[in-house]
Amino acid sequence: MIAGSRRRTLATFARLVGPVALIITVGGCGGSPPAPTQPTTPTPAPGTPAVTVASIRVGTAGNVPTTLSPGDTLQLFAQATNSDGTTADVTNLAVWQSSDPVVATVSPTGLLTAAVEGALDVSASYSGKSGSIHADIQKPGCKATLSPASLVFGALSSGGTVTVTTSLTTCRWTARSDASWLSFQYDPGRSGSGSFSYAVPGNNNVNARDANIIVSVDGGPAAIHAVHQERPLGCVYTVAPEQLTFSRSSGGRGSFTVTTVPADCEWRITDSYSDVPSVSPRTAVGAATVSYTVSANSFAFDHTLRVQGLSGLNQPGIHTIRVQ
Repeated sequence: MIAGSRRRTLATFARLVGPVALIITVGGCGGSPPAPTQPTTPTPAPGTPAVTVASIRVGTAGNVPTTLSPGDTLQLFAQATNSDGTTADVTNLAVWQSSDPVVATVSPTGLLTAAVEGALDVSASYSGKSGSIHADIQKPGCKATLSPASLVFGALSSGGTVTVTTSLTTCRWTARSDASWLSFQYDPGRSGSGSFSYAVPGNNNVNARDANIIVSVDGGPAAIHAVHQERPLGCVYTVAPEQLTFSRSSGGRGSFTVTTVPADCEWRITDSYSDVPSVSPRTAVGAATVSYTVSANSFAFDHTLRVQGLSGLNQPGIHTIRVQ
């Protein structure tokens, strides 16, 4: 009875308010609330290209050569370049393959293992693209390593020692200088590792100078030891000519010119022997001409006249008198 009265009241109210929609939630009558609306994921804007792999590059760390000896291993890498210009390391994702597994094999992580002599190509494939690198497998040859690889000297006379280490005990090598001012040639007379020493003459030039000692290896590449000598810090003393020769039976007169840089350097002459007492002048400043007399002598000898500064810290100019 009460429910019917309520329906009549609602119908009367609806006629009074007209077309206004009413939403009435009556609790406790067993109805369920509407389900909440779920957010939708926006779709990408049409026309945006997808990023794809454009190319694959295969290489070695540090760009080390891909020439190996049987039994050697070498780690390779694979790098993908994408269509948007970015790069990614895909070494462990790529599919690796050797063109000749008998010569060398490659692991799923790009480790190349050499087996026998030969040549091959190693490829890496990823996402539809591939790249490759060439490798050569050769028997180990002769190679020399020098220690130290170079030395620097001051202007005064000095010398150096170089250790030669060969890759095989059967490697044969010799050494020589490529510069006229550094006279050096050496043959150890045997194969395998060794060493050599060389003398550096004093530099009485106005400029520094360089030379190479070339170690030639039979069946392998040459190794080079570089030599650099600084110019004198103070005065430079040069003589010309550096040597004159006389007959021991007749002797004779000789002379040489002295030049200094700078022009006001003071110098003196010291003798290695007292066989040429007539040297004049024995002291001077700057350029001069030095004369001397060689007496007839029944003995052959080499006599040196040294033109040097008063401090003795710079390389002297040396004139040699040869009696024979």
